[in-house]
Amino acid sequence: MSSFYQVLFFVFLLCMFLAYPVSSAQTDDLISDGNAFYSQGMYKEAIDAFERAIEIDPANAAAWYNKGVSLYKLNQVDEAIASYEVAIGLDPRNPDYWYNKGNALYSKDLLNEAYAAYDVAIQLDPYDVQAWMAKGNVLSDQKQYEEAIRAYDAAIQIDPDNEETWFAKGNAHYNQNNFEEAVTAYEVALQHDNKDSKAWYNKGNAQYNLGKLDDALKSYEMALVYNPKDAVAFTNKGMTLADLGRYGEAIDAYEDALALDTSDKKAWTSLGQVYTTLKRYDEAVKAFQLALQLDKTDSSVWKSIGDVLILEKRYDEALAAYEQAIALSRNDAGAWVGKGTALSRLERYQDGLAVFEIACTMDPQYTPAWVGKGDCLSGLGKSEEAEIAYGAALQLDPRNTQALAAKSENLLSLGDSETALRSLNLAIIEDPTNFALLTKKVNIYEKLGKYQDALDVWDQAATNLTNPALVRKGKATTLVKAGKTPEALKLYTDELALHPDSGTLYEQYGDILAFAGKTSDAAGAYEKAMSLDSNLTGILLKIQALEKDKKETPPGLLPVFIAILVSCVSWRILGKRD
Repeated sequence: MSSFYQVLFFVFLLCMFLAYPVSSAQTDDLISDGNAFYSQGMYKEAIDAFERAIEIDPANAAAWYNKGVSLYKLNQVDEAIASYEVAIGLDPRNPDYWYNKGNALYSKDLLNEAYAAYDVAIQLDPYDVQAWMAKGNVLSDQKQYEEAIRAYDAAIQIDPDNEETWFAKGNAHYNQNNFEEAVTAYEVALQHDNKDSKAWYNKGNAQYNLGKLDDALKSYEMALVYNPKDAVAFTNKGMTLADLGRYGEAIDAYEDALALDTSDKKAWTSLGQVYTTLKRYDEAVKAFQLALQLDKTDSSVWKSIGDVLILEKRYDEALAAYEQAIALSRNDAGAWVGKGTALSRLERYQDGLAVFEIACTMDPQYTPAWVGKGDCLSGLGKSEEAEIAYGAALQLDPRNTQALAAKSENLLSLGDSETALRSLNLAIIEDPTNFALLTKKVNIYEKLGKYQDALDVWDQAATNLTNPALVRKGKATTLVKAGKTPEALKLYTDELALHPDSGTLYEQYGDILAFAGKTSDAAGAYEKAMSLDSNLTGILLKIQALEKDKKETPPGLLPVFIAILVSCVSWRILGKRD
């Protein structure tokens, strides 16, 4: 009996021994078939082959792993993770299994779990470049940039020619605002792949933040060479051109961006800013309105519309725009300041003061809020309190031209002309080409009877300003006030001898003649201007005004009336926008 069982057991072992090679061979064939399907992108067929292999040999780790890889390709991430875990249970020392499990977890934004999987992969294979890089990516996503850079550096030590690692390192430096280091990393990445449009684009962003605008422009242009359909690169190119003062080219770049992507809100708002700078206000508002069509909840766009309307002196409409901005973002101090400014320009000083009080409380470090508060207090006749507000603004920003100019105006109301001049001079030092500031300084000198000092201001302005017509007219006006009318007129007769066909020049000559009380000569100059340039239709109103003044204004009072009118011009200025 015992001999029988021994024979039976021997037969069983023999059968198992003979069957195993068959099963193993079948499994290997099925895995090979699955890999072939996988390489052709036939992932479902690949999964079928791997599952058949698993049916034959449930303990085959490679079959489970390959099934997981195929499932991941079909975006069946949870099922892929389950397959990886079975493979790891069967073969826990295979670094590829851990690495791919990490990828699946990373795709689900399970960063801590992904980090742990990559860490195991690295422990099993310290030379796995991809695992080191993936670990760095997780750390970057967790904003642990220093640790991420160390992981990227480890990958670079193993493979210094890996372009992706250098690119990722550059991104980590960029996110730390270490723009110089970012540029260096992107440059190394580009040495290994100079056609990487993303590397060129990111390099351009870093250079832009460093203020290296010409270099940034070149990088954006290279990015567009290798990816001409990158709308965002066109937008950033436009921003760089705008900062360089090349506004026409900037507009072209924004339009290229919008031709590729009409939903690029940044392109629309940036286009609106350029139009604002060029004083093409209607086009600016249209651009901002198109941005709002993409996102009606963007308070910053409503504020930008308000800023343009302020420049157009459409204060009621500006007020409405700022109120929209505040409704969307009640903590936006800039929108509150805009609302206060609109109220101040409408001479609703008490309402404006209440708004600026809110802005100052909301953000005590925001200089324009204190300037606006000072303006409203000044408008209410509370000059001493206004002086305190302007002082607070200048404590925050001692070089703020808007605060310095406003302080100067307030000091004049207090009768302190000398201190007002000192404050204004500080503003002019900061912005020497601001014509409104120069005009204001001239007005102070004129009020003090210091006409030669006023003329010296105009002579100095002639060396700094790019618009000689403004300086000529300003100097001529001062000369008339100083009783030197012949000299004032000579400025124009000399210029007209050089440009006898300039209708604009004759119009300006007429303005000075009218200011000097020479109404008949002024009318003749205006008529000459009209004959040279029929587009100067505004001259008709000036001629009508001269005829009306002849009838209604005593001759001796006309020059005085005009002088008072002109002296009020350009008194208040718009400060720089924040």
